[in-house]
Amino acid sequence: VRTAHDFNFRNRLLSTAVKHCNGKDEGIRKVLSEALSDMVESDGRLEASTEFVVAVGNIAQATAAGKGQQGGLKVELLQVFLKLPVGKAEFAALQEEASLKAIDEETAKGLAESRIHQSAKALQSAEAKLLYEVFVVYLRILRQRHLHSRRLVATILIGLTRWGQQVNLELLLEIIQELRHTVLDALGQSDDVVSLQGINCALVLLSGPSQALITDATWLPNAVTQAFGLSLSSLWSAHSEVPTWPPERCFTLASDGSLGYRQKELTSSLEADSVPSLLLSVLENAVKCPHAFGRASDGAMAALLESVFLLATSSDPHVSSALLREAAQLLKRHRKLHTILDADGGLFGLGGITDRAISIAWPLHLLGSSLVPMPNKIGRKLPDSIRSRLALVSELFPFRSSKTWLEREFPVHLAALAEVPKPAGVKEAHQQKSKAPKTTVSFCASPEELARRLGSSR
Repeated sequence: VRTAHDFNFRNRLLSTAVKHCNGKDEGIRKVLSEALSDMVESDGRLEASTEFVVAVGNIAQATAAGKGQQGGLKVELLQVFLKLPVGKAEFAALQEEASLKAIDEETAKGLAESRIHQSAKALQSAEAKLLYEVFVVYLRILRQRHLHSRRLVATILIGLTRWGQQVNLELLLEIIQELRHTVLDALGQSDDVVSLQGINCALVLLSGPSQALITDATWLPNAVTQAFGLSLSSLWSAHSEVPTWPPERCFTLASDGSLGYRQKELTSSLEADSVPSLLLSVLENAVKCPHAFGRASDGAMAALLESVFLLATSSDPHVSSALLREAAQLLKRHRKLHTILDADGGLFGLGGITDRAISIAWPLHLLGSSLVPMPNKIGRKLPDSIRSRLALVSELFPFRSSKTWLEREFPVHLAALAEVPKPAGVKEAHQQKSKAPKTTVSFCASPEELARRLGSSR
């Protein structure tokens, strides 16, 4: 399957692989999804990738017609979509332009006839065809989302966020309408992951070149606040949606006992299986999007900041620090909202006749009483730092990027175990001499046990 793009009859092979990847055996699905991911990543002509997407679309169509198996498509199939090599055409065009800049026309024709790779023009055509088939599958599943699992719908929304801006305006309007129904349904079912993914997708699609698009997006600010409230139960870890901690294939254990990581796998894991990372993305895109909070009133922005600070008081300390940094920088830029730092709060016309005051003084007071050093320091010093025109909010945090801080959750927790005192009653004879760091010995009985937990071989 990994070399299916080199087969003459790969259509039959891919149809069989897709059929079994959508089966009931979890082990077979995992092996086939990894093989299909390797296949699409190494597909230079994008022909095998297009045939794979068409095969998945046929199963989605059969499921919608009631001819497929119960439970809809399996999430492993749609996770392969995220590995599709979209963007090769642009890279090939840049290479061709650089290589043919100082060559005459006849020499350029000879090079084009003798090349083994496809030209940039052929890749652009293949990429457009591939994206067309991908969006057909995505929209078909979104319209029949009640037949599929929530993880599958969330994976589709990640793909729409990544490639949605490459469609025309008519299809973009149709996608936004489907996103609205998806988000409102997820909010009604108290599904934080799908609602946040849908909101993030809508915010990204309504930013950038499509800012001038005329559409009804008044539902976005209220939906963002509701989704933030639903996410509280998922803020216990940076990797909140993965079955194992740390996530598999993200960290490695070297022969000398040092801990390494795979940046690509770690980024993909946070993008797909991390509610805290999703909250940061929604907060960042909501401020940029003119249809959401980019031109929103002070009252809407104050309500958003209040919800973020309330989440920070009840979440994991590591996650809380990342949320507080983004919210503090946002509040620093909006000086009209500094009244919410007072205990009396500020009135922004949120409740009409029965208006209520918005204040974050009490969440900051709770953070200042925390036993964890970092939230304690932030809760005590953040109000003065925000009010001051000279102080920098970033000086209170030991990191420059909130998402990078989320990626460091497992190494930070593992390194902290080096300072844990030895339990009473442990005999020296049971401690094996090893060149591995103290963190490795403290976390597990042996380096082999740590490698097993990381899901990688030494």
